[in-house]
Amino acid sequence: MSNPVDLSVEAALELEELNQKIRHDAPALAAFFNLLRSPAPAAFNSGERGICMLSDVRSYSLLKESFRQVQPRLKKSGFREFRAVIEQYLKDLEKGVAAGDARKIDEAKRLCLALNASLVARQMSEITSRRERSDSRYISHEPAS
Repeated sequence: MSNPVDLSVEAALELEELNQKIRHDAPALAAFFNLLRSPAPAAFNSGERGICMLSDVRSYSLLKESFRQVQPRLKKSGFREFRAVIEQYLKDLEKGVAAGDARKIDEAKRLCLALNASLVARQMSEITSRRERSDSRYISHEPAS
């Protein structure tokens, strides 16, 4: 799974199972956080590495809003400092989850769900925009006779 929407839900489910003592780890959480941190392949198969979600200005507002929902006390930062602040926060969550800290497990689960909701909302917005642009091609701007 390399889709952030799917991985975020899978991670949230595993974290809930971890919280209920059904499982002992949450590998989807590591995969999801790794996806956030890792550069995506560049467009057009140029062999170059793309940019990671944490460093992508297009993801900044989505990520910042999601993190703020879960951790409102997170240090305020501009775009340039954002990655370092969030990277430290993700490491803190990973450490807490690995130690079995119920508070950190719940916080990580809420973060996964907040990011999932934001990602799905963005995808739906893009789909609606494309549909509206497509539909507008069929609307005549000439007065009816």
